[in-house]
Amino acid sequence: MPYISGFDRDQLMCCSWDEFVDKESIAGIIDAFVNSLDISRYGVKPVSVEGRPAYDPKSLYKLYIYGSRKGIRSSRKLAESYKVNLEVKWMLGCVEPDFRTISDFRRSNIDSLKEIFHEFNHRLSGAVEWGFCSVDGSKIQANNSKDNNFTKNKLDDRIKWLNGHTDEYLRILNEMDEDEEQEDNPEKLTREIIEAKLKEAQERLARYEGY
Repeated sequence: MPYISGFDRDQLMCCSWDEFVDKESIAGIIDAFVNSLDISRYGVKPVSVEGRPAYDPKSLYKLYIYGSRKGIRSSRKLAESYKVNLEVKWMLGCVEPDFRTISDFRRSNIDSLKEIFHEFNHRLSGAVEWGFCSVDGSKIQANNSKDNNFTKNKLDDRIKWLNGHTDEYLRILNEMDEDEEQEDNPEKLTREIIEAKLKEAQERLARYEGY
């Protein structure tokens, strides 16, 4: 039985990066949105690495919005997504910030990140086209779940939920970055550290019992 064959990995290929990203991809929406922003309005604080020029803040804003939409919840995972995700490579123009740069940028620009996230949610709601649909007496199969129909009031509530989700996402990012930084600490959970903390706790307990 014949199988569908793949490409020859040694074969040279000449193509545009746009061919790797679907036209309906959320990456295209994020890219167009961030490129339309006047970054100077948000008081951005760039992050440079070892004396080199700073990364374009727009690239990092794109990365964070994309991470929020895809449920990527740590700076390490965001940095890793560049290596394995063609959409991220396309958005960032093959720029590759490391996880430390990504984390430092978030810490320095938490207020502007929230503002840009909220603006993104607002722009999406403004893109909804309002109109009317009429049918005659024909029987048709309906598909009208809660996620498939909106009123203006319902859309306002959804935007509020998205903005709250944004704040929670940034909070989780901060927690996970802190946990990962502790894991990088070679002194974490060594036998000596654990025994010292245990002894301190025992001495404190004995002192409190004496009181």
